[in-house]
Amino acid sequence: MDNFYYLNQSSSKDVFTELKWEINNLQNIATIEEAANMNIDYEKNPPLVFVDIRNSEAPMATLLDLDSYPYHVIIDSNHQNAQSCMRIAREVNIRDYISAPFTSSDIQDCLDRYFHCLEQRKAADKNNLVIKEKGAHIYIETSAIRLLEGFGSYTRIHTADKIYIVSKTIKKILELLPNQFIRTHRSFAVHQKQLRSLMGNTLLLHNGEQVKVSKSGRQVILDHFNKAS
Repeated sequence: MDNFYYLNQSSSKDVFTELKWEINNLQNIATIEEAANMNIDYEKNPPLVFVDIRNSEAPMATLLDLDSYPYHVIIDSNHQNAQSCMRIAREVNIRDYISAPFTSSDIQDCLDRYFHCLEQRKAADKNNLVIKEKGAHIYIETSAIRLLEGFGSYTRIHTADKIYIVSKTIKKILELLPNQFIRTHRSFAVHQKQLRSLMGNTLLLHNGEQVKVSKSGRQVILDHFNKAS
């Protein structure tokens, strides 16, 4: 389910009623923390939060959330806070702005832009694998990954510079990657650009590394070489 929320920072409730007609699963929240506590994946599917700031006297930055970083849509009256929104847009992730009164087409345009943003994120995710290491998010270009080595519920990710260990199975890692990796064995997968030669049940990579190959993996590799020739 898509995560749509309405955070009312004004004294009126009429806008929520109008939005509810257009967005059936819109949820009314009192604070942004209510959305943050729902265990949402902000990186892959950030919640769209309509923040109604009409007639609000509070500074713009105090009305929004700096930590969870949702997709903020500001609802204003007669563009009163447009300049303030533009000034802090990058800092608090203001992605859209609607001036009341609005029409159903204005809301639909807003939703279209939101879904387009999600599609762009998905495309970018296929070019980068995001892992967590010591509390930090690490972005690894998929083209830089030479080899995946699975052991139990963990996977070693081999790049030219470093080996990362993540608490995901090799199957789960492959689901996050583009179709450029060949599963050579139950415990190994190799980027297709790294394949050099196949000798028996051993695959030789361009860097000289040897990788174990299963019977089914050998056939997959042979099929790849035949297509490339």
